[in-house]
Amino acid sequence: MSKEIHITSLVVQVLPQKMAEVRQQIMTIENAELSVNNEVKLVVVLEGDTQRAIMESIETINAIPGVLSATMVYHQSEVLEEGEE
Repeated sequence: MSKEIHITSLVVQVLPQKMAEVRQQIMTIENAELSVNNEVKLVVVLEGDTQRAIMESIETINAIPGVLSATMVYHQSEVLEEGEE
């Protein structure tokens, strides 16, 4: 059986006074990585086995107090060959 991998990047807009808390909460999400940030925006990279897993992570990020929006800017999915991870 083939395995899929999904990689997505988001621009997350955050209330400046909540940035530290939002960063901490995003770092606790499995397969989430913070790439770049300034005072009000973060770039977050998500990786998952299914599109549903990615969407659940986006919903989790949107629900964090202080997050104004999480906008997907890139999504790629690939079917991995047997033995690839």
